[in-house]
Amino acid sequence: MASSHSAALAQWQRIEALVQAWLDERQQLIVLLCTLQGLKGLSDHRQPLQKQVQNFCQLLMDYISAGYFEVYRELVNEARHFHRDNPTLTRQILQQLDNSTDEALAFNEHFERPEQWLALRDQLPERITLLMQTLEERFALEDQLILSIHQQEPPRQQATH
Repeated sequence: MASSHSAALAQWQRIEALVQAWLDERQQLIVLLCTLQGLKGLSDHRQPLQKQVQNFCQLLMDYISAGYFEVYRELVNEARHFHRDNPTLTRQILQQLDNSTDEALAFNEHFERPEQWLALRDQLPERITLLMQTLEERFALEDQLILSIHQQEPPRQQATH
């Protein structure tokens, strides 16, 4: 029983580290997004701003990819393993996350490449505002997913099977 508890604890710690690193990346994303939104005279600073937008797009795609291909999957596995599974809630949250993913992918598609940047730069302030709203909803959903599955304390010995 002690070895199964050790394995459960190790699994929880691994997921905790993954979630924390991902949330740190989220914080970087928020800082970059706020920086972009706060810039005045966007069209006057094309080159530095273009590079900032490209960096933001890269971080946005990394964050969303890590969510889908690592964090969400690990949380769902944790829910099953530790019998914290609420499939209906989890499915609803994941479906709602798809909507914000589409908006983030569209933003990236429009602003990551220099040739598109030049044609669409005047739309950037409006698109950033829309993306901020979308990401705010996404972050709330992700937090709900984390809190519904990944408890703040490691699993106790009797919680593993």
